Amino acid sequence: MRTLITGASGAIGQAVARAFRGDALILQANRNGATLEAFVKAERLDARVDTCDLEDEDALEAWMTSIEQIDRLVYVAGNHVHGLVVDQPIHDLDRLYRVHVRALTRLVQRAVAAKPYDAPLDIVVVSSVWGEVGAAGEVFYSTVKAAQLGFVKAFAREAGPFHVRINAVTPGWIDTPMNDTVEETKDEAIQAIPLGRLGHVDDVARTIRFLCSEEAGYMTGAILRIDGGWQ
Repeated sequence: MRTLITGASGAIGQAVARAFRGDALILQANRNGATLEAFVKAERLDARVDTCDLEDEDALEAWMTSIEQIDRLVYVAGNHVHGLVVDQPIHDLDRLYRVHVRALTRLVQRAVAAKPYDAPLDIVVVSSVWGEVGAAGEVFYSTVKAAQLGFVKAFAREAGPFHVRINAVTPGWIDTPMNDTVEETKDEAIQAIPLGRLGHVDDVARTIRFLCSEEAGYMTGAILRIDGGWQ
C-alpha cells in the first residue's frame, strides 16, 4: 500500500504515519523537512519525505507532478488563526482557504486522476469539531473546516462509482502543541469533557486507520467526531 500523508511533521501527522507503519509512505511537510526526516529514521519507516508549502499554489502544482498512483490519502495539513472577524485581515481567510480547501481539492483531483478506474482509493480528511459547531474567535478557521466537511459529503456521492471512499474526522481538544496556544486552560477543558481527559493523537490516528480498513469498507461521506463528548 502507498499512503500519502500531508502535514506529517505535526503531532497528529506523525501519529498517523506510525499508524500506517508497513505502508510505503509519502510524507509531506511545509518547512520542517529535517524534523520529519529525523522522525522517519527514528521510527524506521519506509517513507519518502517531501517538502512543499501547500499555501504556495505554484509549489503545490510542481510537487504534484511527482505523485504517482496512491492507495490512501490522509489530509492532515492545516494552519490556524485566532481573532475577531472585524479585526482580521481578509487575506488571513484566503491563506486558510488555500491550505484547507484548495490544496486538498487539488490533491484529491491528482490522486483520482492518477489511478486506474477500478483501483480503490481511500481518502480521510482531518477537519475539526469547529467545522461542525463553530467557535467564536475562530470564525475563519471554523469556516474552512466546515468547507472541508461539505467537500467530503458531496465528493463521496460523486466518487463512489469510481471506487473512491472519502471520510472525515473532526477532532476536539487533542493534546498537541498547537492547542497549547489556546487561552482556555487544559484543566478547564478537561472539566468540560465527559470522558475526563484531553484527546491523544493516537485516538485520532486509530480512527483514521479504521476508516482506511476493510472494516469500514461500506463507509463513505461519514464525519466521525473525536472529542470525548465535549461538543
